[in-house]
Amino acid sequence: MKFLVKLILVSFIGMVAMFGAFGSENEWPGLIVAVTVWVWFIYSLSKPKVRNPDQTIRELERRNEELLRELERRGH
Repeated sequence: MKFLVKLILVSFIGMVAMFGAFGSENEWPGLIVAVTVWVWFIYSLSKPKVRNPDQTIRELERRNEELLRELERRGH
């Protein structure tokens, strides 16, 4: 859902900026805005979603404890 909202918002802002750029004497500000919005959109899709580092560490520790318990049970 967030993807669609971002896509619609970026498309609208990019379209308005491009129309504004092509309709004015100085088109550079509009072109810069349009390109920047699309670069931001692509960057937001490509970066990994990082959870809270403390939560991730606790989850890994819990998994390790479960694995060690299971290995101990098999050894006896």
